Amino acid sequence: MASIIVPTDFSENAYNALFYATQLFPDENCTIYLVHSYEATLNDSISKMDPVANEAITAKLRSTVQSQLEQLSHRVQLDCAGYDLKVELMYAALPLNEIINDLIENLDVQLVVMGTKGASGLKEIFIGSQAVDTINNISPIPLFLIPENSNYIHPKNIAYATDFKKNTLENNIDFLKKIIKANNSKLQLVHFHNESDVQREVEPQFNILKEQLNDVEFTTHWVSSKQSVESDLNQFCKTQNINLLTLLFHKYSFLKSVLKTSTVEKISFHTDLPLLILPEEV
Repeated sequence: MASIIVPTDFSENAYNALFYATQLFPDENCTIYLVHSYEATLNDSISKMDPVANEAITAKLRSTVQSQLEQLSHRVQLDCAGYDLKVELMYAALPLNEIINDLIENLDVQLVVMGTKGASGLKEIFIGSQAVDTINNISPIPLFLIPENSNYIHPKNIAYATDFKKNTLENNIDFLKKIIKANNSKLQLVHFHNESDVQREVEPQFNILKEQLNDVEFTTHWVSSKQSVESDLNQFCKTQNINLLTLLFHKYSFLKSVLKTSTVEKISFHTDLPLLILPEEV
């Protein structure tokens, strides 16, 4: 059984993420926790001087949000007719990360799936957006980021970009393999290196990872970095027809090097490629 949290702001972008979540485990029972935070809307609507009016405003807003969530649930279940899908509605006047954390702590949730938006979508994820708060403040759990205006594409080819510096994938390997097996995917391991970073230096960690992946099909790519990391990664994803990019999120991770403020504007793969972020610890 799969249990997935999907935050929504009722936009089409958020719906794309919701639909993607329903397709990840097609042969399993799936429960979607559809989450909405109306904290900001409520704060903009209430008056500190009129508590009686505030109660009415709050009640009306809650009713509106519940109705919108019910309509969204009905829509996705129609679009996923034939799937064993259950949708639970969660909403509160609390920060989104608090709602999500409460669900993670009290339920057996495996994944958070959310949409990104904007012309510089990947930058907005990590700099100043609601999603950056989610990544930084929720309990460690795998996170799918679905780019704006992207249509669902079966993740036939999954890339995992790694520096092999430490065996940080170990805690997440079962989840990654679950995604691979559920979608009959092929995994492409890619390591970018320069003259001072040769294969033999990372071979011990690479061998550990190979052993962990012994029951899934994968190919390894040792790529000499010719430009910037983000440009090389972008080119790799295009030439290998990658449908889903996987990165690790930890203090000194490959993901951090890709998402430096000075280079993030150059990244273009975010426009159409879903991103799976695996936390260092789960």
